[in-house]
Amino acid sequence: MMELSIQRYPGKRPCSPTLVLLHGWGYHKTAWPEIWLQQLAERYDLWLVDLPGHGDDSCQAVSDADLSTLDAWLQKLGAALPARYSLLGWSLGGQLAMRLAHQQSNRVQSLICLACNLSFVQRDGWPEAMPVNVLTQFQTAFARLPEKTLQRFCALQAQGSEDPMVMTKLLRSQVHCRPSLTMGLDWLANLDLRETWPQITCPTLLILAEQDALVPASAVDTIKAISVQHQGANLLAGSHAIAWQEGTNTSLLLGVFEFMEAAHV
Repeated sequence: MMELSIQRYPGKRPCSPTLVLLHGWGYHKTAWPEIWLQQLAERYDLWLVDLPGHGDDSCQAVSDADLSTLDAWLQKLGAALPARYSLLGWSLGGQLAMRLAHQQSNRVQSLICLACNLSFVQRDGWPEAMPVNVLTQFQTAFARLPEKTLQRFCALQAQGSEDPMVMTKLLRSQVHCRPSLTMGLDWLANLDLRETWPQITCPTLLILAEQDALVPASAVDTIKAISVQHQGANLLAGSHAIAWQEGTNTSLLLGVFEFMEAAHV
């Protein structure tokens, strides 16, 4: 049976609103900047969740994992969460947060997505993404040399940061290599949220990074073009690991606070 792996940081305020954090591919539930966890816990009841096949999650590797496997997990996660909650997702976690917000529109109060595209790979009418063959090559490399490929992935995420070498070392200390990570790569290849995005009914904020080596910064204009009134898409300086950058993580965190406070009025 599919079991969830969740760690809670109870809010320090009485009746703190719930904020669910969904990490990126290759990481685990507590792989967030410590300053983020400390500051967010001052205002919110945090639920840190391992994505399927990541961290301590019980899912085993599934060959050619389709979206029905993902939706079964999202349904189970939704059933475990409080009646009302907000979502903050990074990269693949942001895509899963979008899908959950769409599926549970009557329960999700707000949604924030960091360094996240509506489609991770290029599709007809959506050129602002990674070429399909690049992801396919990465999947092949991960199947052959998972540890080495995951380490290289961290270096790609660090490109564009203030000190890529230091950032790469930091990110490599946070990843957790498992064979079941192949499921996440399948979902990155298959998730297409272009129609889902404008149908999300809660206040939504998407933040991309100018120097991101995985999600083109130019996607922000394409996303803005299909956004509706309660959705925003912004561009900030930084790499794919935008939340870890000392030069921007404080201002980014303040922006998260401002958005969520306005959304919860």
